Amino acid sequence: METLKEILAEYNLPARARSCYQCGACTGGCPVGRIRWDFNPRRFIEMLIRGELEDLLLLESIWLCSHCLTCLERCPQQIEVSEIIMHVKNCAARLGNVPENVIKMADLIMNQGWIDKPVKRMLKKRQGLGLPEQPEGIDSEERKALCRCLDWSAKMKAFKTGKSGGADGRFPVSNNKKGVRERAS
Repeated sequence: METLKEILAEYNLPARARSCYQCGACTGGCPVGRIRWDFNPRRFIEMLIRGELEDLLLLESIWLCSHCLTCLERCPQQIEVSEIIMHVKNCAARLGNVPENVIKMADLIMNQGWIDKPVKRMLKKRQGLGLPEQPEGIDSEERKALCRCLDWSAKMKAFKTGKSGGADGRFPVSNNKKGVRERAS
């Protein structure tokens, strides 16, 4: 079972964020931050620099990043904030800390090729524009092969039962009120 320190060492996250001087340009330009008060890239970087990664991994708001790279364009230090957030999400997922809605969306994509099927109105509009018919998601044989390759059934079972933190119990998980798995006390 990987420890948090091993994952941190692999991604080198605190060192990559150290040059941040907390100007807030990343947050000021963030389109997600404009509509969600709890999404604050500057605060995420601050938590990382302070070594508060366990708390950062428990924030459901980290999963809202759209990876638009506005933060990188605006950062005077050229810190790759969205890439750091992506790595934080990867750390959270490797430790079994994923919001239920993200798990559901991933499962829908892997099982049917869509998060949601297109509505009839949109299909009619496509036809009126002379566009080809929309395919029925990923080819079922390709999807099945991908699921086998990724051992998708086992991963989904682990996430749904809350046992994705590892067999040795070094990072046991339980559900909290926000729908994010967190460390059990």
